Amino acid sequence: MGWAIAAVILLTLFVVLLAMNFVTPEKKVERRVEHRHPVSDPQFRREMSVLLGPAVLPGNRVRALHDGDEIFPAMLQAIREAARTITLETYIYWSGAIGRAFADALSERARAGVGVHVTIDWAGSFRMEASLLEEMRDAGVRIERYRPLYWFNLGRLNNRTHRKLLVVDGRIGFTGGVGIADQWTGHAQDPDHWRDSHFRVEGPAVAQLQAAFNDNWIKMTGELLNGPAYFPALEAAGDTDAHLFIASPAGGSESMHLMYLMAIAAAVRSIDLSAAYFVPDALIVGALLDAKRRGARVPILLPGDHIDSETVKRASKATWGE
Repeated sequence: MGWAIAAVILLTLFVVLLAMNFVTPEKKVERRVEHRHPVSDPQFRREMSVLLGPAVLPGNRVRALHDGDEIFPAMLQAIREAARTITLETYIYWSGAIGRAFADALSERARAGVGVHVTIDWAGSFRMEASLLEEMRDAGVRIERYRPLYWFNLGRLNNRTHRKLLVVDGRIGFTGGVGIADQWTGHAQDPDHWRDSHFRVEGPAVAQLQAAFNDNWIKMTGELLNGPAYFPALEAAGDTDAHLFIASPAGGSESMHLMYLMAIAAAVRSIDLSAAYFVPDALIVGALLDAKRRGARVPILLPGDHIDSETVKRASKATWGE
């Protein structure tokens, strides 16, 4: 009888902890976002600035990079040319040729006196050899693993960092979809190599990338990385408006959803959407259909036969009917 009671208690505890990983934020948009202005209206930028957090900033240069053949050489070049600071955050960091290349480049810069700070997700770095971590730490790289699992934080097991950020000298930033693994190398030439996009950013918005890195660094270490080595004065580098807002379980978790709803509601001509995982809720489906009725062109690019999650593939197809 005692064993049965203990088993029930343990099962109940497990269910409660599992449920905690799927608690939705208190602030949640539940009603349709109306079409009140087009994307070209200054009102659109005004509302995106104040509702999502940081302001939309002019004067940026944004270069799109496609697949590992373009992405990794650009990132590694920026790292190798760093003079003062490097901040890198990624969900996936696996062992392999590209993992070794990043470890070597980061280690070399740390030995040269550059301040190198790296955040890797605890779950996303399971396939990373300890020797890579040791090499970088021995060279002077500050490495933190985001939210390692302990018995007392099982309720946050699902709260990972999926951010992919690289900021060099506070002046050049990268963000997008790639992690650090050999699967992203090449040009999606076969089912074992993945297609993805990343973006190289210069201009005032780079400071927002740096602030996003600080968000998790402060949570892990209690340390703020500031000063001109991290936040230099940034002049205009191009003519693109840009901003980066933070979404996380601790705050702003509804911001990404709201951004999609606001952007779709403001579209009048076209919505070009590419997504590795596309499982829209009823509000997003309704917003896309509303845009289509307004005359907008709505092409959606999704994975074909090759995807790393059959569950996502089936869930996505279930939403395609309308």
